Amino acid sequence: MKTVRAAAALLFASLTLSTLAHAGEHVPSGGPGSVLDTPSHGHRLDVGGSFGFNNAGGLGSFTGFGLAADLRLVDFLSVGAGAGRGLWGYRFTAHSRVYPLGVSRSFFLQGALAHNLGHKSWLDEEDDVGVRVIRSAATTANASLGYRMDMGVRGWLAFEAGWAFRLDPARYHTSGERELTDTEKQVLRFSRPGGVVLGISGGFSVL
Repeated sequence: MKTVRAAAALLFASLTLSTLAHAGEHVPSGGPGSVLDTPSHGHRLDVGGSFGFNNAGGLGSFTGFGLAADLRLVDFLSVGAGAGRGLWGYRFTAHSRVYPLGVSRSFFLQGALAHNLGHKSWLDEEDDVGVRVIRSAATTANASLGYRMDMGVRGWLAFEAGWAFRLDPARYHTSGERELTDTEKQVLRFSRPGGVVLGISGGFSVL
């Protein structure tokens, strides 16, 4: 009887020590490639800011700063939205990302729709005569490749590059007492939504 009690006590002590030894270890709560297996410890919602050219994080038409969010629905798919302002007015985006190798492998393919509201502006006067430029609303369809990396427990950083396809002409017209100069026309053409997508974004993971 004493032998059985001693064996039971020894087994209990062994199990207790083993449990305590593993308590401090990080045990992934998902398989390889799973959102729950990433260094962000399973936080599924990224929120933060974005900067770049035509990127889907919420920037305006040229460069600027926007706010963006991305929600990972499953291991290989996320959806998100952004809002910001640029040279073509306020911009709102909706995007979706596919992680072919799983989110913990970081690489993603992204598709987005970005709608620029357009706006009115008064260009600097030339010979005491100014001109008003009215930019029409414009929408682009963006396709890009990206890389997302975790920064500690909650931080993240993402890079993307691709192309924004204009779905409408992004027109503008003027009113005033003079014509646009060649330089002003070039700036307006260059600032239209569409073209090369380059972006960097970062922030914190929550939920």
